[in-house]
Amino acid sequence: MKIVFDSGILIGFSETCSLSLFKPLKDSIGEFIITKNVEYECVRKVENIMRFKLSAIRIAREIKDNVFTVTPSSKELLDRTNKIMYLTNNMVLVRKQPIKIIQAGEAESLALLGLTDADCLAVDERTTRMLVEQPHALIDIFKRKYDTSDVRLDEDKYFEFRKLIGPVSVLRSVDLFAYAHKHNLLSCDFKSPENVKAGMYALKIKGCSVSFQEIDEYISSLYK
Repeated sequence: MKIVFDSGILIGFSETCSLSLFKPLKDSIGEFIITKNVEYECVRKVENIMRFKLSAIRIAREIKDNVFTVTPSSKELLDRTNKIMYLTNNMVLVRKQPIKIIQAGEAESLALLGLTDADCLAVDERTTRMLVEQPHALIDIFKRKYDTSDVRLDEDKYFEFRKLIGPVSVLRSVDLFAYAHKHNLLSCDFKSPENVKAGMYALKIKGCSVSFQEIDEYISSLYK
């Protein structure tokens, strides 16, 4: 299995001291891929800022140890990224006006999916995840956010977007954490349900779009 990672999951795992999980996860799952932009956001952009330096050091080590494969930039990737930026940021219309819903870094990771025939996108950000998996549920969220029923999804643009990224699914950091638990990849500190819940709570606090109810449901399923 090939997984393309967005920067948020790497940062979340690093700042919760769980980054060492990626090596056994990769050995169990397959290939982990990131773009040059993700490497820049996680390492070079922040490596001289003391608040983020330790996280940058940790992530740089994982890249150096080939846990993550950094895909070089190319014209094909740039062109596809720009196409995805155009489609995604013009497919949701609020009061007949398009709204911007993803950034360039997320678009690049989405573009890489189709170019590498990856199976999954690993992303914690809710909008990007729902755009891939539940676009009509995302429309309902925007109706509440903008307090209007005049929100529409351009189906043609959405289908063109899906064609570009391929038949992929989405993983969050808590999904990877749960997978690690099921396959006995966590340390002995995470044998109890409360400690696993604590790990998931920490990932939520660092940006994973998961509800407390979902975490409780995860814990129930893991300890049946």
